[in-house]
Amino acid sequence: MLLAYGIEISGLRLQTLIPPHIAEENDQKMDELEALMSREDKQIRKNLDELTALRNLNQKANLAKAVSSYDRFNKIKTQILALSRENTNVKSLSISLSQKRKVMPLCQDTLNKLQQAIMEEPIAGVTYGRPARPR
Repeated sequence: MLLAYGIEISGLRLQTLIPPHIAEENDQKMDELEALMSREDKQIRKNLDELTALRNLNQKANLAKAVSSYDRFNKIKTQILALSRENTNVKSLSISLSQKRKVMPLCQDTLNKLQQAIMEEPIAGVTYGRPARPR
């Protein structure tokens, strides 16, 4: 039971480290979080190996399923961490909070000019909301 609970506790600790990693913008802090995750991963694998080595364990099928599930979780975690390293969420938040106000009028002006150019370009059969045959 201690091995199984150790796996569960380390797994929960590992899961709680993923959201801060996603929100982190500093690579060094990401490295620190990944080191903590690695430590928890090693503990989980150690406990799984010890459980597998028990001869009188009558839940071998459940243990195999747990190992398989943990392997799947680990693959997904690896993908999440790779995406987290790209920091697109942190960058987009920064842009939204700091640069959006500066860029918004420029974008709006460009869109207005584009819309005006489209309205001035005659296309047969297209009225852009104007009556097709004014009275």
